[in-house]
Order: sequence, then C-alpha cells, then structure tokens
Amino acid sequence: MSKKIGLIGVGAIAEFHVRALRTAGFEVSGVASRAGSNRVHDFASRLDIAQVYENWQTLLQGSGQLDALLIATYPNGTPEVMNEAMRLDIPILVEKPVAWSSSVLAELASKAHERVFVGYNRRFYRPVQRARDEVQSGPPLLARLSMPEGVDPDVKDSNKFYLEPFFENSCHGLDMIRFVFGDLNIDSVKRLKRSDGRLTGLTAILSTERGDVVQIEGNWGSPSNFALSLHRRGRRFEVCPFEQATVYEGMEVTEPTEASPIRRYVPRVIERIDLDAIDLIEKPGFVAQAQLLSDSVDGKPTPPEVATLNDACAAIGLCEQLLGMPYPVLAES
Repeated sequence: MSKKIGLIGVGAIAEFHVRALRTAGFEVSGVASRAGSNRVHDFASRLDIAQVYENWQTLLQGSGQLDALLIATYPNGTPEVMNEAMRLDIPILVEKPVAWSSSVLAELASKAHERVFVGYNRRFYRPVQRARDEVQSGPPLLARLSMPEGVDPDVKDSNKFYLEPFFENSCHGLDMIRFVFGDLNIDSVKRLKRSDGRLTGLTAILSTERGDVVQIEGNWGSPSNFALSLHRRGRRFEVCPFEQATVYEGMEVTEPTEASPIRRYVPRVIERIDLDAIDLIEKPGFVAQAQLLSDSVDGKPTPPEVATLNDACAAIGLCEQLLGMPYPVLAES
C-alpha cells in the first residue's frame, strides 16, 4: 500500500517535490495553500491531485489519514505552518530556508520532534558527499567557497529585501560547507559597500576546530559558477558546479617549442564524479529526500545526510553574521 502525504504550498519548487515523492512511492493525497490562493486548483488539476483543501489549516485538521507532510511555503509564512504541523506525530519535510531569522528557527527547533527534516538537497549530491569524504580522509586543508549570488543592490521594491537571495539561496552553500566540514567559526569578514551603505559583495575566513581554513567569496553578480574547492599539497578536489566534482593531482608540464613558445602547466585530472543516475532525471537530491521521508514513516533510522531545523538555524545564522545584519521585517510579499 502506498504511503499518503499531504502537500502545503504550490510554488514552482512544489511540482519537483510531487514528482520525487511519487518516485519514492508516496501518494500525494491532498494539497493546500493559503486561503484564497488562485493557483492551488490549477496545480492540483495539472498534477492529478484529487483533494484540494481550502487552506493549510483545513489540511492539517484532516491529517489523520496522512503518513507524512511536505511543506513548501514562502518563508514569510512557513514558521506559522510549522508551529501547527509539528503538533502532528508524523514525518515532515520542509523546504529551506524555513524562516528568514535564526532566532525564529531556534524557537522552531526547540519544539521539533526527531522526524522534522529540512530540504537542503545538496547534502544528497554524490559530489558533495565525496567532498565530505575528502575532508575527513586526511589532515586539515585549505578551501574556498565561491558564491556568485544574484544580489542586486538596486532593488527598490519596499516589499523585497535586496539581500533576500543571499538568505534564500546562498544558505544552500553555507549549509553545504557545514555538511562537509562540520561546525565553522567566522574569523574575519570584509564587506564591499556602496556610498549608500548597501553591500555589493564580501569575503570571509572561517575555520574548524581541527584547523581547516575556508575562504568564502561572495562575488555577487559575477558571471561564474558556484564552486567549492579543497586543496592539499599536490591535490585539488573541486566541486564546480555543485553537481559535478573533479579531482586533480599534480601538473602536466609542456615545454616551449618553436611552434608554441609558452611553457604550459595543466592540472592533471585523475577522477570525475557525477550525480547519481536518478538525479539526472529528477531534481537532484529530491528523490533521496523523499525516500528518507518514506523510510522515516517506516521507522528506519535517520541517515547523517539529512538537515534538521538546528542545521537550518546554523545556516541562516551564518548568513546574518557574514552580512553583519539580520533580515529586516518587511511587508508580506
């Protein structure tokens, strides 16, 4: 018999979740959004979901028939949904970042049962998991995380914080390095500022208790990929973009010739690491998350890849510290 799951939220990411949930054997038995949503019926019809609830409160009230719950709502309203949903004794997967504030996330974490998981799906990427193995396989190393986020300091919409993309998306990269390295301390931060005080980029140095040093480069708007590179003498492990890793050892040296008078130094590739096959069909990491949720329904133990609300709190806490400011209170978007 298939497991029944309820879905709250009908944004763009929710459709990817529905596909992944079905691949993992779930029946998406009902969907809800906020009261008065003009998208929920079209969403349900397009994805063949039989039951549409008038609002998320009604779905939770009828949750006795559900085995699990997926929450994919906008962070402005997610904490309210979570406070009610966590009263249910069923596994919950909630989309990141869950909330804009680490203090709000800390409060949610204090109420969470052990089967509340956060959708930091990059933890399930094979290249990222191999990066964690690389760190753990030897002595401390030097690393660099490049995050060319689409932050636009010219945003003038009073309902949208111009640094929102950093909280909403760069938190993925920050959670990823916590997954790879463990807890990190911020040693120093330098921020680029315009004359009006708005930030245009940053660089920071972080470290671990065992001695790893991680440089973060917030090169916002740069035409480059998100990347994490790990460096030891004679070896480089590079995840760029986050869906692929390349391992280099040593250099190939080509001496000058009459035809080409330039000596060339080319890093020697010894291995390439790609995503798992399912992650080339569905949104990467989503099926693994959905399978985790299914396993939790069956009472199986939680694997180390999964992010908790405490992890979500730590990721947003790093955002706040790197930017030197919290997410401001704004009108509902």
